[in-house]
Amino acid sequence: MRPARPNRARARLIVVSVSIAAVIWGAWHWGAGASNISSTNPEADVPAGLTPAGVPPAASDVLRVSYSDDPETLNPITAGDATSALFQSFVYEQLADRDIAKPDELLPRLAEKWEFDEKTLEYTIHLRRGVKWHPMTLPDGTALPQPEVTTRDVMFTFDCILNPNIPASARGDFVDAEAEDEEHRYKIRIEAIDDYTFKVRWTKPYFLSDESTLMVAVIPRHVFSVDRHGDLISLDFSSKEFAEGFNDHWANTRMCGTGPMVFVDWNRNERMALARNPEYWGKPFFFSRIVFGAEPNSYTLLQKLLQDEIDWADIDEKDLYLQSLHHPAVESGRVVLKTYEYPGYRYIGYNLRRPFLRDKHVRRALTQAIPIDQIISVVFDGLATQVTGPFIVQSPAYNHEVKPLPFDLARAQRLLDQSEWRDTNRNGLRDKLVDGQRIEARINLMIDADSAQYLTVAQIIQVNWRKLGIQVDITPAQQALMSERTRAKEFDAVLRGWALSWRADPYQTWYSGNAELADTSNIIGYSNPEVDRLVTELRVTFDRKKQIELYHAIHRLIYEDQPYTFLFSEKQTCGYSGRLRNVKFYPDRPCVDYRQWYSE
Repeated sequence: MRPARPNRARARLIVVSVSIAAVIWGAWHWGAGASNISSTNPEADVPAGLTPAGVPPAASDVLRVSYSDDPETLNPITAGDATSALFQSFVYEQLADRDIAKPDELLPRLAEKWEFDEKTLEYTIHLRRGVKWHPMTLPDGTALPQPEVTTRDVMFTFDCILNPNIPASARGDFVDAEAEDEEHRYKIRIEAIDDYTFKVRWTKPYFLSDESTLMVAVIPRHVFSVDRHGDLISLDFSSKEFAEGFNDHWANTRMCGTGPMVFVDWNRNERMALARNPEYWGKPFFFSRIVFGAEPNSYTLLQKLLQDEIDWADIDEKDLYLQSLHHPAVESGRVVLKTYEYPGYRYIGYNLRRPFLRDKHVRRALTQAIPIDQIISVVFDGLATQVTGPFIVQSPAYNHEVKPLPFDLARAQRLLDQSEWRDTNRNGLRDKLVDGQRIEARINLMIDADSAQYLTVAQIIQVNWRKLGIQVDITPAQQALMSERTRAKEFDAVLRGWALSWRADPYQTWYSGNAELADTSNIIGYSNPEVDRLVTELRVTFDRKKQIELYHAIHRLIYEDQPYTFLFSEKQTCGYSGRLRNVKFYPDRPCVDYRQWYSE
């Protein structure tokens, strides 16, 4: 999981991330020990020369979209932001993708097929033959060879991911935190069999090993192994010397992949342009070009959409979306406005190290004093769904039998009384003697400074908690400061959001061993031995039915503990040109499939 971006004065596109750590395209193979887990590509039934939607590609048609912030790098190994992931999703390819319409299945991409032996924990992966890298030139204009993708590229990609001096977001998937020495630092062993076949053996069972192994964006060795003059950076791709050249590589502002679109140019704060790849091995992209225009302002972006200057945009500001429902461009059908389920949720996270917040009955009282239904109705115009746990509502992991606690101020009062938090000095605030010190019921609630909706939600909470005898101070903070303070555990409560992957590993956020680590998602200090046991069992379980049972049990226990007040999952609001066809929405990110789009 990763923090979700709150609503702010900008719009962004739903994006595809090729980062394994973010696990946005993470595969969810539920099968138990299948010897061959490759999936059949539904595009195979489409006649040759047609797009995945079964229509001929346009001779000349530009898809016009936008982005809000320029990324620092376009290198898929080191980039971790949403914008670079959006750009990369059209150019770079992974060994396999999740079927966005059937998220439990994997689709072959650069890997034509694969087998998995559950007994040996070994994947045998067969690359697709005849796939060419896009053309690429050195900074001086010298053309590099345009070779075929082979296991040399795959081995090189893993070398870069595993190099400890390269800030690869995917490396955490392969690190063994329990390793006793450097020799056993990583959980995988990789072996090339020939130019098109390689093996990946895991030293320990891991229920997301299919995802970590196959959801790797392969990068071209002939590009990233050489310096700006075409000379090898280093013969040792695991060395610090190579890492220094790779991290500041001349190709980090360009892209050379195998995907349906080819990099054309990138002018920072202005635009990114891609063109259709005439040599693409798969079904061609319908549009001949894609132009991404830089536009950080929500209002301006919406106006561009309504005035037919762009074709697609997510509209983060719900009020702007609602105000536009009766715009002439919308009523005429020139622009289509839609809502769709977004895989994420908002929550209030409690620092369980604070004396007032240690008791789960206190946290239960805090939750029951928040009118979540009212917030959804009034603040979000009904465009949200209440949630009770940390998994995607539409996924098998989510336990629908766990019902939300009702809004009940009287019940909340009783819970605080039973926990012996009472106003003993008659100053209007509850207090209690904890470890020999009298503590008053005060909470500093940190929120995102750029979100008017967060502020409104916080103010509603402030009023209702004050009725319980709890003082709430609202502290708006910029995202960077908020992240810094939560990592340092210097907060009482924080109002934030998580973006979710279809298949989640609860370890980083809910395992007690991560509570005091410097860089962890368990910022609240959550600890429950039974949750630890279930999470540990889940991570080594390949059986589908058992995985679902474990997910449901984890969900129930976490909700009973109330380390978060789980609030709601917002619906995303978007708009697109009426000329686009076959625009569908899916429960897993990126929630849309650009490959299926076409225009008339």
